[in-house]
Amino acid sequence: MNTLSNKPLFIGLSGTLNAGKDSLGEKLADEYGFLHISTSDMIREMKRKEFGEDSPKALLLRNDPYINRLREEKGPGFLIEAVYDKWQANKDKYPGGFVASAMRAIGEAEMIKKLNGLIVFVDADPKVRYERSQLRLRDANEAGKTFEQFMETERSEIDVDPNDKSVQNLTAMKDTADISIENNHDSISEFQEEAIKILRKQL
Repeated sequence: MNTLSNKPLFIGLSGTLNAGKDSLGEKLADEYGFLHISTSDMIREMKRKEFGEDSPKALLLRNDPYINRLREEKGPGFLIEAVYDKWQANKDKYPGGFVASAMRAIGEAEMIKKLNGLIVFVDADPKVRYERSQLRLRDANEAGKTFEQFMETERSEIDVDPNDKSVQNLTAMKDTADISIENNHDSISEFQEEAIKILRKQL
C-alpha cells in the first residue's frame, strides 16, 4: 500500500461547494490507507434518524441550524472527535490515518489541530463548481438552482459571526488551512494526482 507518512495522519478537508473535497478523500482512502468520513454524510444520517428518511426536515441545509445546535450542545469539534474514535477502534485497518471531508466549522478545524493534523482547503472557479453541482445533485434541494441561487447558498457560509466556532464559516476555514488547492481540472484524476503531490511536498 502507498503511504504519505511513516505515521498516521489526520487530515481535515474543507472548501467551497463542489470543489472536490470528497474526491480527494476517496483517493486517500482507496490508495493510501485512510479512513475517509464525510462530515456532511454524518449530519445527513443524524437528520434521517431523527426526522425520518423521507421527511423534508431530513434535508441537509447550508449552515444547518440542526447541526449548529448540536455543536453548541456537544462542543464545536464533536464530529471530528467521533471520526477520531472510529479510527482509533479500527486503526490497524487504516494505517494512513483519517481524513474528515466537508468540514465547515472552525471548531472542527481546531480539533484537527489538537490532533497535530493538517487542514486542507479546496477551491475552484464558482462557475465550474455550479456546473458540477447540477451534475451531482446530491441533495434534492440543489435541483434546478440558478447560478445566483447557488452563490447565495454559499454566502450563507461566509457572512457569519467570525467568533462563533459552531457555525459553518468558510472564510475562517480558508484562513486556518495549512494547504490551499485550486481545482479547476476537467477530470477528477488530474485533481487527485496534483493534490497528492502537494500533500507530499507539505509533509
